[in-house]
Amino acid sequence: MVFRLKVTGSENIPKNSPFIIVANHSSLLDPVILGVSVRPKVIFVAASYLFEIRWLGYLLRKANSIPIHRENYTNNIKSIKQALKILQKGGVLGIFPEGGVDRQKDDLSIKAGAAFLATRVGVPIVPIKIRGANKVLPRGAKFIRSLNKIEVEIKKPIFCSRHTNKNKEIIKRVVESYIEEIY
Repeated sequence: MVFRLKVTGSENIPKNSPFIIVANHSSLLDPVILGVSVRPKVIFVAASYLFEIRWLGYLLRKANSIPIHRENYTNNIKSIKQALKILQKGGVLGIFPEGGVDRQKDDLSIKAGAAFLATRVGVPIVPIKIRGANKVLPRGAKFIRSLNKIEVEIKKPIFCSRHTNKNKEIIKRVVESYIEEIY
């Protein structure tokens, strides 16, 4: 790593059980930062159009990332089943609930996919706040701009009980809980 990375709260990572990471997303470096900050290996959910960029699509496929479609929701059934299977097998999912880099600044709604999956399987959500990545590689930049320190703050897990029905009120409360932690 060419930048300084400080990770706090590693003790909040569940041991030997599946979980979902939700994090703020202010830089294209965020998945790399989480990948080196969290163990076990994180499988990310990523926008499907990113898989169409030759070099990036190659990297996403190598990392077993799951494509999610923003417009064509019928294609997401396969992605949701894939994500559920990863969690059921004890894996770790990484989701940026903004649905893209720094989209909260554009006042777009936060996605509830992490809450839906967590309550469907009954796994905890670990909120992570990343600070400084947007200064190292800002939105729209093609090259690293600075060697500023990047801080990763791993918060306490939000435990989700299993609800096979799609109770919107439960999902809304879970989303509100992790949004409060990562922004």
